[in-house]
Amino acid sequence: MSKSKINKIATANLNTVAIRFPSHFVIRSILRKINFPLAMPSANISSGLSPISAYDVFEEFKKKLKFIINGGRSKIGIESTVIDITKKPKILRPGIIDVDEIKNCLKCNLSKKKSQIRSPGMFKKHYYPGIPVILNKKPKNKSHAYIIFGKGYKSKENYFNLSKKADLKEAATNLYKIMRKIKKKGYKKIFVSKIPRKGPGIAINDRLSRAAN
Repeated sequence: MSKSKINKIATANLNTVAIRFPSHFVIRSILRKINFPLAMPSANISSGLSPISAYDVFEEFKKKLKFIINGGRSKIGIESTVIDITKKPKILRPGIIDVDEIKNCLKCNLSKKKSQIRSPGMFKKHYYPGIPVILNKKPKNKSHAYIIFGKGYKSKENYFNLSKKADLKEAATNLYKIMRKIKKKGYKKIFVSKIPRKGPGIAINDRLSRAAN
């Protein structure tokens, strides 16, 4: 990267660069019309929640942005999977893509060695919604919100279900939406029930653990 023309701001002064592969028709149509690389960081203030809609972006930045392209609400809801392929492939940030799918595509096992911070989302504190997050515990009073998953819970005003069907993909889609909703409603803390650590649940637990730091 020492002779690269890519600006150091886009690489965070690292000697690597991450390449996104967006599937959304709006950004793909923009990329087809330009003849230069486009820097595409997440549209959020560092360490905070990522936006899932154009309105979230506006709420975060207000008049600091000249314009916002509205491509609709995010279908996936959480950030993309980041894979380091500079040496033996390693997942730096889990996303919605299943680990087995990645292994089959790359035709190799993934490294389990701990990595230095080489990618967004690797800091211990990240995805913070602005109020304390407490994992695997029930709320102590009605001023605290409770994020739940699946069936078996009573319907209460301060209970917010990621997916009544216990669908982890649906839970990932709803995670940031619900956390923002809880903050807007004025709750003082967010308590979270156990979320299965499989499939998209791996990425959900990753986001929650960093939000709770």
